[in-house]
Amino acid sequence: MRTVPYRTYTAADGRTIRLAVDSDFWATDISGEDGLDLDISEQQSTGQIGTTVTGTSVGARPIVVTGAILRDLDANERLLKQLLVPGSVGRWTKTIGNQSWYVDVITKRSPDVSGGEHLLNFQFSLYAAYPYWRTEETVSTLLGGLQPTWFPTPVSTAGAWYISRYKQDLYTTVTNTGNTETDFKVQLTAMARVLNPMLWHNGKRTFIRLNKEMQAGERAVISTAESDRGCTYYAADGTEQDGFRFMDINTDWWMTLSPGDNVIRLTADEGRENLTASISAPKGVASSV
Repeated sequence: MRTVPYRTYTAADGRTIRLAVDSDFWATDISGEDGLDLDISEQQSTGQIGTTVTGTSVGARPIVVTGAILRDLDANERLLKQLLVPGSVGRWTKTIGNQSWYVDVITKRSPDVSGGEHLLNFQFSLYAAYPYWRTEETVSTLLGGLQPTWFPTPVSTAGAWYISRYKQDLYTTVTNTGNTETDFKVQLTAMARVLNPMLWHNGKRTFIRLNKEMQAGERAVISTAESDRGCTYYAADGTEQDGFRFMDINTDWWMTLSPGDNVIRLTADEGRENLTASISAPKGVASSV
């Protein structure tokens, strides 16, 4: 038996509209959630039969939502029009069972509303510049730092207990379980002095490098996400600043995790053993759900 999904639109201020068969808003038709177009660049020389493909890119995702307001018509019409103003940003979420997938969107066309005393029909359109669906659930992988270590002990008859040891591996495998590339965030935290920490992607042969001497308690959060690309640097007292000026000029701001296993190396010019680092990304990224 097929699981019927429901949708939620979340505005930037946190207000939401839920579209489901048991809600005040009922979506009768949604187009654009599945299927993506590939933009193809090509050239043709004189006398050439056919063309040569010079480049490809996945296009944006337009979503058109048609539905009806079933109850509290006046209040819900106002809410719909307040949240979906042309150019407003929000999040469109599709929930299937216990798994939620989302795309970040802007309102391309505000709602057209029509109808009578007992039922209102509406239609609006959204635009997702980044077209892939991402899970709301994220997965974090430790690249360096203290991790629990198990060993048997004769002291306790309970069987076992945990201590911590530093993760010594230079290379760490980070797995992307989705079917397309995904962006990520990396957090670097200094337990003591660390000089110029760097994250190296073995498959892509590119890196993310912070050109800074970090002191105890300082941390950097670096994101390659389209909507959040950059670096935020936190002092030991918690104050924050834009850390872009600390980033190496050759940093790969478009680094992604490929589907499957990604081998990542964490290094530093000095003090790597003083660095705690983790990388977090959506649990899944897919072209359609």
